[in-house]
Amino acid sequence: MPEKIYMVCENCGCEEMDVLKKKIYDKSAYYLVKCPNCGTVKEVIDKVKLNQAKLIISRYDISESKVINIPEDETYKVGDIINIDGEDIEITKIETPEPVKSALGRDIKYIWGKSLSIPKKLGISINDKSKTYGIYIYVPNDFEFELDKVYKINDGFFKLKKIKAEKGFPKKAKAKDIKRLYGEVVKPVRNYIDISEYYREE
Repeated sequence: MPEKIYMVCENCGCEEMDVLKKKIYDKSAYYLVKCPNCGTVKEVIDKVKLNQAKLIISRYDISESKVINIPEDETYKVGDIINIDGEDIEITKIETPEPVKSALGRDIKYIWGKSLSIPKKLGISINDKSKTYGIYIYVPNDFEFELDKVYKINDGFFKLKKIKAEKGFPKKAKAKDIKRLYGEVVKPVRNYIDISEYYREE
């Protein structure tokens, strides 16, 4: 769902706009917005008060920290996706300095996030009855996994038996929300999903 801002459309009078693109500069914000009612697109440059916050970005097992400028009056929530220097970052933690689920930019000291601009590294535990072994795949963040589906990696096949997600154990989920997958070895079948291209031997 696109971010929305309050702005009256000059063409049809609609009081809410979809944000197509947003860039924050030192003392201003650039918005490319679209009216959801009539489709009018316009550019808006708005002067904003900014607060400096420390952003810690997680990319696999490596973290990078940088100082960013964020609008004081904008609300940030865990789960929001922000774009920093062309990289999509999903917010996983906010501190003011107390841990909170959401806060205004003026109150935020630290933001933790994970990059969505790189493939998601997913661990899979596969049981072949005699033992369980682990492998890793690197899949697009929007790749969806579903229970009881059969997946193929090179010459091996496994049925997905459990999905451990950020919130519980769903029947299906996108890679970006998954912590680990669990499967069991099965014989080759006609209907399967080939994920061999995402496998990396480690």
